[in-house]
Amino acid sequence: MTQISHKHWEAFNAVLHVGSFTQAARLLRTSQPSISRLLKELQERLGFALFTRADGRSWPTAEALALHDEVERSFVGLERIAERAAQIRERRVEQLRIVSMPALAHQFLPAALARFLAARQGVAAALQVQRSETIASWVSTRQFDIGFAMLPMEKPGVDIELFDPAIGVCVMQPDHPLAGREVVTPRDLHGLPFVGKGRDSFVHLPLQQALDDAGAVPDIRVDTPIAAIACELVANGVGVTVTDRFTAGAFAARGLVWRRFQPDVPYNFGVLFPSHSPRTELVNEFMRFLRSDCLAP
Repeated sequence: MTQISHKHWEAFNAVLHVGSFTQAARLLRTSQPSISRLLKELQERLGFALFTRADGRSWPTAEALALHDEVERSFVGLERIAERAAQIRERRVEQLRIVSMPALAHQFLPAALARFLAARQGVAAALQVQRSETIASWVSTRQFDIGFAMLPMEKPGVDIELFDPAIGVCVMQPDHPLAGREVVTPRDLHGLPFVGKGRDSFVHLPLQQALDDAGAVPDIRVDTPIAAIACELVANGVGVTVTDRFTAGAFAARGLVWRRFQPDVPYNFGVLFPSHSPRTELVNEFMRFLRSDCLAP
């Protein structure tokens, strides 16, 4: 018995789409007898009728309509595969898949991506936001080409590099007394309303150590590990905070200012890549762009 081939499903799908054997033959650039033969063979192989004759034309049976839903999904999938293959062959579309912690995804990466893509019409990007704890897992399974997360971190299946130490800065409203300083120290924070980092934050321990060494005890009004939330609280008058320069810069539009904080509190933003998988030239090009054009002090 004849085996069901792609040509059988192609003929069936075409007839369901255009409504007649003759038009389906034109669509597929073949003859009407060829379409009839393919559908007869398909019916015999399936064991049920696909079309009935009425009013001088062929009508799909209920079974054919039920089957067509599945065939249609399969053909859409095949079309996407074929389209993607053509894109790869012609280098018309490449996709950069990035997952990032919120601090870099808030402003830095969108602005960098916009500049990078502006000169590369054949490139698209996907940007997902997650907390650092889950980013390594997503990169290790190759769901993403690049991940940005806080260090230190260890995860099998991931290559990890330092992207930027992101030394901490003190963020405040422009009329705050500390805005007149060039450098803010732990002693300057003693007794001041402060937005803390939260005990589950990567930078809680180094910041707390700096405060303890100076005998400084800020008046912590709110604790949060999310830098953008801390800056939002500062913008709403809760106090000052210490955060990374990327998040601080994102809130300049809200009128906030930042000053260097000493001693250094490193945030250590890392970049993660899937292990045992060659990096595409697009990934390498994007990383060169970030490091050369977007990490100005």
